[in-house]
Amino acid sequence: MQATAPPVIDISALVAHTATSDTEEVAAVARALHDAFSTWGFCQVVGHGVPKTDQDELVRCAGQFFDLPEEEKIKLDVRQGGVAWRGYMPRGGEGTHGRTDRKEGIYIGPEHSDVVQAGMPLHGRNQFPPAEQVPGMRDAALTYADAIIELGKTLTAGASLALGLERDRLSSLWLTPEPVALFRCFKYTPLKVGEAGNLFGIGEHTDFGYLTILKQEAPGLQVLSPSDEWVDVPVIENAFVVNVGDMFDMLTSGRFRSRPHRVLPPPVGAPARLSFPFFFDFSWTAKMYPLSLDHLPPLSDGEKELAERRWKLTTFRAVRGEWWQYLAKKVQKVFPDLKLPDFEANAAPSTRFTRPVETTVSA
Repeated sequence: MQATAPPVIDISALVAHTATSDTEEVAAVARALHDAFSTWGFCQVVGHGVPKTDQDELVRCAGQFFDLPEEEKIKLDVRQGGVAWRGYMPRGGEGTHGRTDRKEGIYIGPEHSDVVQAGMPLHGRNQFPPAEQVPGMRDAALTYADAIIELGKTLTAGASLALGLERDRLSSLWLTPEPVALFRCFKYTPLKVGEAGNLFGIGEHTDFGYLTILKQEAPGLQVLSPSDEWVDVPVIENAFVVNVGDMFDMLTSGRFRSRPHRVLPPPVGAPARLSFPFFFDFSWTAKMYPLSLDHLPPLSDGEKELAERRWKLTTFRAVRGEWWQYLAKKVQKVFPDLKLPDFEANAAPSTRFTRPVETTVSA
């Protein structure tokens, strides 16, 4: 019987065996990740070790933040954050293929790393509401971010084993000195009476980079199945949705698939939908080149054709250089006057868009 939703994988063995990779339980998790990433490009993970209390505190704070008056939220406008790209994004500020999304959000990231102090794009100071408006939001968001970064590292170990590599191989290649972490809290507004039913919270797209780790609080997410049908990704208590990004697809030469997905807005009369995507990406200076996977069975001609077809729909023109070069192209679409060091552009502008920001940074 054909599966009607991405598989659910218990990764507790992988979490528990942080230093070893030779147990059958860990091997079973690796096989499950391989099967999910090579077909659906999506899965849901449980047994992940992220405290439920930390998740609940984040949801509470996000709900209180989005309930603030618009004039209070806009004081944290993302454009004030410059190249750190952090702060509040009002509804209509983002879109896909020329159509604006039906959501508002706040962009967050880690604050304690050396790269934050260095003033690198996508790294910097967060903008949070005053503690009297949303008590505990800073601590809740940063505690949650730290936990998801650890989960991303665990999943990286699992992906490495799934590809027949040593447990720490992908981490040493891609996450040193530390991953780029782009964290978002989104609120999707429900449809109004008389609005067209074909509107989207976010239109069809694939994700840009390595892995996306999503906490969803309500239905709405859909993924294009291996049989090319739109199917719902159900909400499962204390589970995270994990999906492969375009660059991860290309670095595995198409073994792991970046699949299209979209978000439907809540229906008329339903509560707003809260969602927490965490884009767990390669380190700023990670070298981008296809992995050597000659030890694995070769892809079939059909699989190669599908991979090449997927890649033609991405923004990547070639797999070479460092990860910041790809991110820079994406960032420069949002910050038109941003000045970065010269590089050979290996990526075209994304079909995702946000409001332009006028900020100039010297090289």
